[in-house]
Amino acid sequence: MTGTVAPLTEALPLAERIHLALVSLSDGAAVFTGCDCCGSPLQGHGHAHILCECCPSPGQGEHGEITHITVYALSGFGPQEQAALQGLGRVWGPDGPGVELALQGLGRPEDFVGKSLLLARSRSWVSRTPFLPTRHPKRTRAGVAKVDATGLQIDSPEHELRRLLGLGGFPEPIALEPVAGTRLGGREVAWESFSCRRSEGGGRRATGDGCGFRVLFPEAVHGPVAVGYGAHFGMGGFRAEMV
Repeated sequence: MTGTVAPLTEALPLAERIHLALVSLSDGAAVFTGCDCCGSPLQGHGHAHILCECCPSPGQGEHGEITHITVYALSGFGPQEQAALQGLGRVWGPDGPGVELALQGLGRPEDFVGKSLLLARSRSWVSRTPFLPTRHPKRTRAGVAKVDATGLQIDSPEHELRRLLGLGGFPEPIALEPVAGTRLGGREVAWESFSCRRSEGGGRRATGDGCGFRVLFPEAVHGPVAVGYGAHFGMGGFRAEMV
């Protein structure tokens, strides 16, 4: 990527611009629009996720700027969609010069093991962008927290994360640990520093600035791990920890 590159804290707005470009280049392919030919939302999460990452190396990413963008779809990309990805050379910002992009490769997630911590295989994963729950914590009319059989408040961030990971096909975590932010440009950046609202489109989310977790699974899982509001636009993204 070259040009005026956004910091990782602006991952969601950049992902939205990339999404619009891919929809246009693919002539409205469902894997990019997330809708069928009648305009109805696709069921499940097989359509494209646009995941931004900051991978520091000499000359790039040293100040927390986005260095790589992974476009992943569980349903895969056909010839039309691959042509759109290959033709994506520039996206324009709302207030300044555009960002130039160059396709680095096409393949399955396992083809990028060792090259991307978003597509790695690990038991331990830690938030890289804020997790944005889609539900509000439940309380009784008296204000007392409603809990499940394990003692977790129903629809609390941890409860919601466990629910969404299960819906995503991941095993039940054996441990979840809150984390206050992520490290960018040599400093710790809190989740409230991230842009967390889409400029258009639907999606349900709870109030708040988001949160983060370190998740330990009972067995190694393959990335990407991205859940919650805005997950198709880079929010709720986790990166593998090699433990």
